[in-house]
Order: sequence, then structure tokens, then C-alpha cells
Amino acid sequence: MKKITSLEYNTLLWFLTRATFIEITAEILLHTAHQDSWISILIAIIIGLLPISLYSYLKNKYPDKNIIQINKKILGKFGTILNLILIASTLIFAICSFWIIVHFIDSQYLYRTPTIIIIITLILPVIYTITKNFHTFSKVSLIMFYISLFFIVIILSGLVGNININNIKPILNNNPSNILYGTFCFIGFNIVPLFLLNIIPKNNIINYSPKKSFIFYLISGLSLLNVVFLTISIFGIHLSELYNYPSFHLLKRVSVLDIIDRVESILSLEWFLALFVQIIISLFFIKKALEETFQIKEKTNNIIMIIVCLITAFLTGIIFITKGTEIAYFEHQLIYILYIAYLIIPLITFFKSLKKT
Repeated sequence: MKKITSLEYNTLLWFLTRATFIEITAEILLHTAHQDSWISILIAIIIGLLPISLYSYLKNKYPDKNIIQINKKILGKFGTILNLILIASTLIFAICSFWIIVHFIDSQYLYRTPTIIIIITLILPVIYTITKNFHTFSKVSLIMFYISLFFIVIILSGLVGNININNIKPILNNNPSNILYGTFCFIGFNIVPLFLLNIIPKNNIINYSPKKSFIFYLISGLSLLNVVFLTISIFGIHLSELYNYPSFHLLKRVSVLDIIDRVESILSLEWFLALFVQIIISLFFIKKALEETFQIKEKTNNIIMIIVCLITAFLTGIIFITKGTEIAYFEHQLIYILYIAYLIIPLITFFKSLKKT
């Protein structure tokens, strides 16, 4: 694996933090914590420092190894079992992420287009990317990061004049358990997936700096807090709960220099890029995990990953047939899978490494 720069690594962190927010987390937050959703995010950012520190510790403790190699080294056969759980969990996460992006495009843009056409159109670039070197993808992600920042500046400049601070009042008017549940969901969907970056050893990151990664994490988290704040303060909580993807509909209020309207289709590309990055990183994690676990050669592994991508595309077309079942699955099954795979397993590795020391 070729080395990537610290900035490229941190842009991946940026995208992973933001990927599923507009499609999953925001909807759950608005329907549970309501106008206090921003408080849930603020608490989550603070608590999220614990898993971030855990991932950073493992990366610094074993700078020449990825998480799969670390598990095999310090846990032996049990580590192999944990690696298989990570592979299965990440495959489920990749399938759900791919379903999210397909469903978003299908419901908001191409509702008259057969879903199978959207699936095929999206899976082809995924297959092409996953069979190439990750170094190339990291370069592309850096370009996409600058594009995303440009879009965010346009969004903020177009919406700041519509803010009504009274819409977020009253503050702390909800049951504390609802606020904490929103925190639980934000951590599960937008923070613990950062564990996937531990598939990249520290020595493969040029000028790696935990402080820089912390800054990117903080800015990314606060940017999502800003998304919820803008949504509630402009729409109000009742209209925000009524909309499907309220943050997307918020983009319809953006105009460029009061001349160009209806730019939401372009600005929402920022969310597509984040989801695409998350899908690629998930599949790359599976690719490296299979390679390390079963000692598969690169060409054979590429063929396997093509099959994995095709399975992902096939399952995307048949899961969640009934509208509304996906949110229930994300809340009650997927989030626990993410916590087990991306928090409990790293904790096992962490405590075992302490005993080794």
C-alpha cells in the first residue's frame, strides 16, 4: 500500500463523519430530541473523543500494522474470529450505505427511473475504484474535499439571512433520555465508523498528526451541528419533522447572488461525495481484511471484491421493500452492529494490548 498524506487521511475522516447524517441521523434526531437535537450533537462530539482516542492509541501503538494485523498479532485465533466479525459487519454497513445513496437519488431526483438503472450506474464506479490502488482514491478524495468546502460556503452564505433564533426555543424542553438517545445515534452513525480508518497503518500516512485529525473531527462535528441548527432555526421543528430529508429541502432556499435559484441539486452533491467515500472505505476495509486474514493474492482479491460489489448491488434492490422499515432497522439493528464491531472489538484489542505491555 502506497503512502498517503496527512491531509488526504483527514479528508477521509471528514467525509466519514458526515456521510450518513442527512439521510439517517438528522431524521432520527429531529424525531427524538426535536429542537434540542443540536444539544445531542454537542454532547456526542464531546463523548466521541473517547473512541477517537482509542483509535488513535491503537494506530500509535502499532504504527506498522493495520487493525486486522493487530488483532491477529495480540489475540491469535480469537483475533481471526474478531476479524471475521469486522468483515461481516462492514459488509452490512457498506450495503446499507449503498442503499441510502440509491434511495436518496431515487426519491429526490429520478423517481421515474427504475431503481435497477440507478444501482447499475452507481455500482460501476464503485467496482472500478475498489480494484485500483487506494492511493489514487485518496488523491480524488482530497479534490472532493475542496469541492465540498466550496459548496458549504455557498450554502451558509445563502441561508444565514433566513435564521429565526426563536425557532430553537424553548431549549431543554425535552425528556433528557430523548436527548441522550440522539447522542447515542449520532455517535453510532457518525463517529464510531471512523474506526474504518484504522485499516491504514500510521506508517502509511506521511506526517500523521493526531492533533490535526482531532481538529478535522471537531470541525466536521460542529459543521453537522450547524446543519441541524440551520434546519430548525429556518424551518421550525414542526416543519422539519414533516419533511423527508429536511436538510435537503433547506437547500431549496439557497440562491446564488439572488440571481440563480434551484441549486439544491448541485449543492447536495456534497452529501453524495461523503456517502461515496464511506462506501469505498468500507469496501477497502473488507478488501484488506480478506487479504490479511486469508493471505489472498491481489488479483484474486480484486475478483472477490467485484463479486462483493455485485452482491451489494443485488441486495440493495431487494432489502427494505416496505417504506419506513429501513429507519427501524437502522435504529434497532444496524446501530448495535456498528457499536459492537467498531467500539466493543477495538476495546477488546485495547485491553489485550495493555496486558501485553
